[in-house]
Amino acid sequence: MKRILRLVKSLGKLRWKILPPRRANVLLYFLTGADVIKPYFAENELQIVDLREKEINIFVALLCLIDRDLSAQNYAIRYIGIVKPKLVLTFIDNFPPFFQVKNRFPDIQTMLIQNGIRSERGDLFGRLLESLQLRNNHVDKMFVFGKAIGQIYSKYISGEIVPIGSFKNNLLPKTVPKTQSIAYISTYRPGISEDFIVPDSSPGHPVTYQQVTARRERTITFIAEYCKKHQKQFVIVGKDEDFNAEKRYYQNLLQNYSWKLEPRRTSMSSYEVLNESEIVVFTSSTLGYESLARGKKTAAFLIDAKLLDAQALKFGWPAVFADDGEFWTHQLDEKRFAEILDYLTSVSQSDWERVCSETMKDIITYDENNSQFVAMVQSMRLGW
Repeated sequence: MKRILRLVKSLGKLRWKILPPRRANVLLYFLTGADVIKPYFAENELQIVDLREKEINIFVALLCLIDRDLSAQNYAIRYIGIVKPKLVLTFIDNFPPFFQVKNRFPDIQTMLIQNGIRSERGDLFGRLLESLQLRNNHVDKMFVFGKAIGQIYSKYISGEIVPIGSFKNNLLPKTVPKTQSIAYISTYRPGISEDFIVPDSSPGHPVTYQQVTARRERTITFIAEYCKKHQKQFVIVGKDEDFNAEKRYYQNLLQNYSWKLEPRRTSMSSYEVLNESEIVVFTSSTLGYESLARGKKTAAFLIDAKLLDAQALKFGWPAVFADDGEFWTHQLDEKRFAEILDYLTSVSQSDWERVCSETMKDIITYDENNSQFVAMVQSMRLGW
């Protein structure tokens, strides 16, 4: 009944399709990632099942009504049964029903593409851990960031692990920086109450959003001061879709400093800003790890880990590293911040590449233009 009421409320916002879905060899499970996956397939080769209630296929919905099951999982099953694809893939790697597709359609190949850094709390390997352990999950190929996280996936989902790095990040080449700037990856989030308990915090030690943001703001102010002292441009890589609100936030925080906010114009624009910068700094971001995968001089100020008592927020999780390294720290310590930025400024490119590659090899890799994915898809096409 709740699902029916939710569906009725959203009727006015939906795009409706009357005819049944056309048959196709490839089906993307969720709309997420469509912009980066479409170039790999011909237009008539790819279909997309939208499970975010933005588009409804009336024919499929009627079948779900007959089943008396309006869940996203059943809608997807019915959709797959009509499209009859040879391959079903998804960028939503933390949606357990996808892990069951193979059980229902054993002749269809399934692929999962990791879409972000994962955690042991409030994420795939946290709140879903129990259900993952109790169910028979299988995905034929799992394209993951690196060997370390692949070992975690393989504990709960059977199938081939393929360390490929970040699919989107692999589309950008490694480049030489164009500006003497430090780019900070914004974590600004509007509309969250200061009293909101952060999901990643320990159940026995709840931490509010205000406690987290206060520490991050101290870090941002330090970076601005460092740039001022060392005559470097301070660039903030925007996160929120409301550019004006995000700009007002930084105007209030950084009144005494010179800085520039780069909006997120497209799905790839943030990567392009990082490519142009001399040094990248992040406190909590998949984008920061992607920067390291491309060999950018990057500082990881992961100050949330100790506050939230969360192992998965430590540098490189699930790989194990010391709390402090040549380009990372878990301390809210301006002296350490300065040491890391000084190191990144002075280290030669050859020495940096050696240190970065040795450190990141099991965390996140870089496969330019997703060559492994391309090879596997081409191999599958031979049997279509």
